Amino acid sequence: MFVDHRTLNGLAGELQAACSELGLPARIEPADAGRDGVGVLEVEIDGKRQRVDVLARADLRPVHTGDLPPLQGDAGMVFADRIAARTRDQLRDLGWGWLDRRRGHVRLWSPGIRLDAAITPVLPPASGSPTTTPFTPKGRAVALWLLTHPDEHASPRHLSRELDVSAGQVSNLLGALRSQALLRRDRRPLVPELFWALVEVWRPQRHALSSLPTPEELAAAPELRADRWVVGDTRAALGYGAPIVAPPDHPVDLYLPDERSLSWLLSRSVLAPDWNHRAATVAVAPTPLVCDPRLRGPVDLWPLAHPVVVALDLATDRNRGREAVESWEPDPTLGVQRVW
Repeated sequence: MFVDHRTLNGLAGELQAACSELGLPARIEPADAGRDGVGVLEVEIDGKRQRVDVLARADLRPVHTGDLPPLQGDAGMVFADRIAARTRDQLRDLGWGWLDRRRGHVRLWSPGIRLDAAITPVLPPASGSPTTTPFTPKGRAVALWLLTHPDEHASPRHLSRELDVSAGQVSNLLGALRSQALLRRDRRPLVPELFWALVEVWRPQRHALSSLPTPEELAAAPELRADRWVVGDTRAALGYGAPIVAPPDHPVDLYLPDERSLSWLLSRSVLAPDWNHRAATVAVAPTPLVCDPRLRGPVDLWPLAHPVVVALDLATDRNRGREAVESWEPDPTLGVQRVW
């Protein structure tokens, strides 16, 4: 969005309102507009005056942060309807702050000014949607389905049949995703934003085991539902050829379809004395869709989880895992579209 004088006045008003809400003595005035789409605000907060470069975006994707111009002022801010956590990390690294209208957060970080605080969202959730967060247990299933079918238009009736969720609930969840700028108008997912938003709530609770039941023991215990187990994380990433380094005997990380299966397994297994001595880990899948046979990859002793699930697993590691995800281009023979 081009920062003309009218837009610049509006951005000054937004930052002034944020400072007032936080009880900060501030004076925000427009300065220059129109330099390569970048405006400048004269900002004085608590007696500290600076020139702040400002940009306005409806949506700022992680892939676009590299296109931000070099800072000419003392600091920089991006005003956007929504800024995902991954985009925020990149903005910090580049020295830019932001005002996230949808989530309600402002950051202006420079010598003399240290502002990083939650504020009242400027953009409320979509009207008529009772769902305040799209990432309920059912919402995670909807989000994962969207990411594994990125070119399909999400129909509440179709997803209702696919996921065993009422069409009304699906409609509410799609509305919640749309209110957070994670769903396009044609009901296709906005990627990679939806992927990285799902990463933020992808928190499987893993249990370290000293050993796993033998195939014979599993076959004799149908209550464990071992036919629905899938391999995620590092071993699956190696199986798909992701750029991650790990020994071939790296402990397997298994997803189980439900809490009952996990309880049965833990009652019959020996927990590892510590994480470094584990033979395997087990966890309930963040959504049962993870274990759906329709999303399974190649079969060994257990099938691999879908590459999107594996990418989500890796991305929860903010260091090496995210580096691997960012450089992972799935083999075309997998028939999987990169959504991260």
